[in-house]
Amino acid sequence: DEEIELADQIIVASSFTASNLALGNFQKKVISVVPYGSPLAIQPIEPTQDDSRKLRVLFVGGLSQAKGLSYMFQAKHMLGNKISLTVIGRRAGKCPPLDRELENCRYIPSLPHQQVLAEMRNHDVFLFPSLWDGFGLVILEALSQGIPVIASTNTGGPDVITDGKDGFIVPIRSGQAIAEKLERLTKDPELLFQMKCNALKTAARYSWARYQSSLAHYVL
Repeated sequence: DEEIELADQIIVASSFTASNLALGNFQKKVISVVPYGSPLAIQPIEPTQDDSRKLRVLFVGGLSQAKGLSYMFQAKHMLGNKISLTVIGRRAGKCPPLDRELENCRYIPSLPHQQVLAEMRNHDVFLFPSLWDGFGLVILEALSQGIPVIASTNTGGPDVITDGKDGFIVPIRSGQAIAEKLERLTKDPELLFQMKCNALKTAARYSWARYQSSLAHYVL
């Protein structure tokens, strides 16, 4: 709090973070939102030839309830065999309910960054249902690999995702909302392909060069 009080300029990565600062009686401070940058977007993707396969869903992140994991698994149970789920991330500690869920999906404790990007390219949708997150760099990483993102309101998702175009924004603590968006994509392969194409376009707009120049605008 003292650092914020001393600051002349406050730069945050998401509107969610800015709104939280406002709750801390820092309304009079100048707060600017500058979303992070994205890896270079891959080349345009080709439509899948197999519309009968399961929707391939991916989560990457720390395995704690702060990431909204229980609601992700709730959505998975609602959809049954309509989707396949891959989870990449380290456990935060012992948690028998989490262990049981991980036994029923494809689970990878850790991967090098380039292999994580490769996994993104091999999936259809990225889930990021965090209860709170200052931004979530994996959102832009997923978009850069050509997969739409379903993100909660309490992340950087609303700053970079256009709901229904390159992803979906869902409320926190709602497995039902996640399931509804996933089911919509299982039923509409054309929409999924268009959202994948739009994801690449969005990522291209959020380069690290753009992030650098935006920071310079506020600092210099």
